[in-house]
Amino acid sequence: MEIDIFNDFQRDLQEISSFQNFINFKQIAERVVRPLPHSVRKFKTRRRFNPLQDLGEHEFRHSYRYSKENMRRLIEMVRDDLEVETHNELRKNQVPVDRQIMAAIRYWGMTEHPDITARLHGVSLRTLMKISKRVAEALASKTSRYIRMPCLLAEKEKVTQAFYRLAHMPQVIGAVAHSRVKCKRLQHQGDDCKGDDIMHIQIVSDASLKIRDIDCRLVISQDRLTAADLFSLTRIKERFEQTEFRGRILLGDSTLQCTSFLYTPVTCAISGPEQSFNHSLRLTYEPVQHCFKLWKKRFGILSCELRGSVATARHIIVGSALLHNMAIEWNDPAFADFHNSLLGLGKPVIEDLHKCTDVRGRTEFIKNHFCSSLN
Repeated sequence: MEIDIFNDFQRDLQEISSFQNFINFKQIAERVVRPLPHSVRKFKTRRRFNPLQDLGEHEFRHSYRYSKENMRRLIEMVRDDLEVETHNELRKNQVPVDRQIMAAIRYWGMTEHPDITARLHGVSLRTLMKISKRVAEALASKTSRYIRMPCLLAEKEKVTQAFYRLAHMPQVIGAVAHSRVKCKRLQHQGDDCKGDDIMHIQIVSDASLKIRDIDCRLVISQDRLTAADLFSLTRIKERFEQTEFRGRILLGDSTLQCTSFLYTPVTCAISGPEQSFNHSLRLTYEPVQHCFKLWKKRFGILSCELRGSVATARHIIVGSALLHNMAIEWNDPAFADFHNSLLGLGKPVIEDLHKCTDVRGRTEFIKNHFCSSLN
């Protein structure tokens, strides 16, 4: 009898021990598997990409077309305009102004696909287009300060002397070149394209590759306007006709028409003076061709396609021209890098000659300045 009671007691102790082990295992499992409260599950936010800190100097120059020092100078110059514009659009994740400026310039440089540029700066492609529009408008508002023809007599003399040193062509104050870029306008709703337009770009450059005058004009295919027709509509033509640059001349290529102030190559030059004039004009005209090539090389968007409204396309073109001139004035090392890489390119081919409308001034000019070289 006592043995049976003892055995029952032993079994009860084993059951109690087994139950205790089960409780301990359940508590351990709950601690391992149980999810953390939502307040505890906080993920560390990723720091936004900052090119000024995350890139080396050489890579920064290649991607953003400026040295870090001059990029900071540019940011401070444009910061106030962008901050005033975005004051009412402040959001929790608003892109800082300095990153907006760098993102827009990198997009215009087209170092990679625009979608990659947007992802790199932590924004969508649509946001990058908006940033590009804002930055372009802010830069274009400063056009009169950085893109202008020489006004003072001393400045005019300095420009003409720089041209004269190239090939002894006197009185030249600028050279005219032109190009075209495709524009793709978007509808107000959705991303469906409304159609392709052509923006005609005309610049006047000096011998130092600085853009002195720029004209952007939408060209409709039905109009069939030539470069000469579009030049006749520009403000620079009116300024010369109003004798604002009395005694100075412009040089143009063979697609333009010769006038009393715009000299183009002589068609079928036979005489010695005419051949000397054409040779001197070709050498003196080279800087504006080189200026266009360098400008397009630094801002590849000018050789691709501009997306957005016509006004936005015009602002981007003018804004990139402004950046081009700033780099020259600031002696930017990145500009020198692109300039040196372009020196090995071949010279452009002169297009078919067009008939001239007013060659009397050019004929007298050749007689006065090029006949004596043969004596």
